[in-house]
Amino acid sequence: MNINKELLEKFTLLYVEDDDVIRTELSSILSNFFKKVFVASDGKEGLRTYLENKDSIDIILTDINMPLLNGLDMVKKIRSIKDNVPVIFATAYSDSEFLIDAIKVRAEDYVVKPIDIKKLISYIEEIVNRLHNEFLLNQQRVELLKFKEILDSNNILLKANKDFKINYINTLFLEITNFKEEELLSKDLQAIIFDDEKLFIEIEKTLKENKSWSGRFKINKKNGSFFHVEANIISDFDEKGNFLGVIAVLKDITKELEQKRQMQLALIKDKSEMLKKNKEKMIEKELIIKDLEVEISLFRKRAKNKQEDDKTNSYQKLILELSKTNKELQEEIEALERDLVNLEKNSNNKIEDEVLKQKLEYWKERAKNETSKLEELERQVIANVDTNLIQKIFN
Repeated sequence: MNINKELLEKFTLLYVEDDDVIRTELSSILSNFFKKVFVASDGKEGLRTYLENKDSIDIILTDINMPLLNGLDMVKKIRSIKDNVPVIFATAYSDSEFLIDAIKVRAEDYVVKPIDIKKLISYIEEIVNRLHNEFLLNQQRVELLKFKEILDSNNILLKANKDFKINYINTLFLEITNFKEEELLSKDLQAIIFDDEKLFIEIEKTLKENKSWSGRFKINKKNGSFFHVEANIISDFDEKGNFLGVIAVLKDITKELEQKRQMQLALIKDKSEMLKKNKEKMIEKELIIKDLEVEISLFRKRAKNKQEDDKTNSYQKLILELSKTNKELQEEIEALERDLVNLEKNSNNKIEDEVLKQKLEYWKERAKNETSKLEELERQVIANVDTNLIQKIFN
């Protein structure tokens, strides 16, 4: 016999027996298998021991025929306190009356004295396996309830049948939409959730192919407004693969989308302000550049005028000097010519006349050269200088 001792050691047993020898021997053996074994010598002590340890006792093994309070009456009293505690009877009787009474108090099983230890442990092990499975199922049930509570508090839960008629809706959905449950049950899922017929057809097709669908859409509220959700929808099939309906887990993302929209608006505003500032700076720089261009233009004009004035002064000075020299030469020539005329009238000395003629020829030649220089300078001025400057020079 393979005994799951590790599992048995998680449970506690109450053993009630009035025979001292049997009680001592069997309790010693049972202590090797169980977490703890409580021992009582009669029904009255057994009841008291149970009442003192009812939260920790998992199974009861009791004799039937005992003084003060027999096993059946003890179990009846215990049933009034904890209705589902498993009980195994140990009896020397095998008559039908005992079996009927055992059935009435819902005994799990019974063993006939002298007790077969292997058979007893086998019976107890069956009970322990059942209790352990019930514990696991109950634990899963509790966890599922907690999970459901978490889902219900944070998510919208909907169920619909194969015709997409709503057959379950959680409280959160009712709170958000202000609908009443009776207003939604048996209604078309499409009319309440999906405002896009093409989207619904796509979702319906996906779910009937036993595939999940994820995405976003809007849900209508009772007042005509709507809110945005992020949805995960799965299909429900039976063991034969028949489509039973859908389960939808929805999350309200309206605030999230609004925050995102506000953030985008803030970014756009910041960007606009930045562009505006940049534009203002560019305009300011353009104005500065224009002012600088005007100043540069004025500077260039002043520089050009100065250069022209310098040229004018230079040419004027040179021309004046040449004109003065030319005038002086002309005066000298005229004086010599007068002297020559006077000499010719008043003197018969040919030598003096010849000398005077030579001087006159020298000064005429010099005057001619100076006049040529002046004319050449005038030609250069006319060829290289603009009209306005020529007017300044010769005025």
